[in-house]
Amino acid sequence: MAVPSGTFQTFQSIGNREDLANIIYDISPMDTPFMSNIARTSADNVFCEWQTDVLAAAVATNAQIQGDDGNTSTAVPTVRLGNYSQILTKVPRVSGTERAINTAGRRDEFSYQIAKRGQFSALH
Repeated sequence: MAVPSGTFQTFQSIGNREDLANIIYDISPMDTPFMSNIARTSADNVFCEWQTDVLAAAVATNAQIQGDDGNTSTAVPTVRLGNYSQILTKVPRVSGTERAINTAGRRDEFSYQIAKRGQFSALH
């Protein structure tokens, strides 16, 4: 669908503030049931950014002798990632007759089509 002529859009604007989440997500390859089950933040702009960090790799050679001065480990900065939000539409259209008839496997075709459009599928 074409955008009406003269419409000022966010990608043209110069003064939009950044949208950087106020949390660092630990993306280490391990089970994170707490992080996997909590809600995420909402987007306040078209381009949203966040930071990720990982744990240092486990090593067997970092044992320390009692009373010895510890060696300094190198700090690694976080990684800043971003993504553009996008408006997606999947509009169902079901005739009144189809909604009125007796269907198998569902009570209402329109409600069924809405539920199908609300499910995520992998993009390949």
